[in-house]
Amino acid sequence: MTLASGRDFHFSTPSPDMVTLRDIAHHLSRLNRWGGNIEWASYSIAQHALLVSRQCRLPQAIPYALIANAPEMITANGETGWHAALIALDLSPMGYKRLLLKKAFYPAFGLEQPSSEINADIDRAAQTITATEWRDVVAGKSAKLRPPGLPASSCIKFMPQHQVEEKYFLALQTALRPFGMVD
Repeated sequence: MTLASGRDFHFSTPSPDMVTLRDIAHHLSRLNRWGGNIEWASYSIAQHALLVSRQCRLPQAIPYALIANAPEMITANGETGWHAALIALDLSPMGYKRLLLKKAFYPAFGLEQPSSEINADIDRAAQTITATEWRDVVAGKSAKLRPPGLPASSCIKFMPQHQVEEKYFLALQTALRPFGMVD
C-alpha cells in the first residue's frame, strides 16, 4: 500500500521506516469510526484517539492511546490486500494489529511494549469514549451491540477533518517527543 507520504507499506514485512506521524494523522483523520454509521459527515479514528488519550488517567498511557489504532491506517482499507497478508502470516485481524504495533509503530517512535497498567488505563478510557460515541455519534443503534461502560459527562463535538488531522498530529508530536523519535 502506498501511504500519503509516498512511502510503501509492505503487509508481510512491516517495519518502523514505513510509518511517519504525518501519515498516521493523514490517514486516521480520513477514516470514519463505526464503519461510517455516524450522524455527522465525519467522525474519525483520529478524533476517537484524541478523546481516548484525554480520558487516560496515567500520563504515560497517552502516547500509547494515541498510537493504539494507528494500524487501522493500513487495515481499514479492505481493498489493499491486507486480508491476504493475514492469511499468509496465519493471523487474525487483532493479531495482525498487535504485530503491526510491535514491529512497526512502537519502534518507529521509540516506544517499548506497554505495561499491563497502561493497557488497562487505555482500555478503560476507550470504553468510556466508545459509550460516549454510542450516545452522541452513532446513527443506527442496536440494543444488542450497546458498548459496556458509562459515557463521559461531556458530549462529543464535531471537528472538521483538517482540524482533526492537525490536532491529532500535534498531540502525537507532543506525546512522543520525550521518546526522541518524532518526525
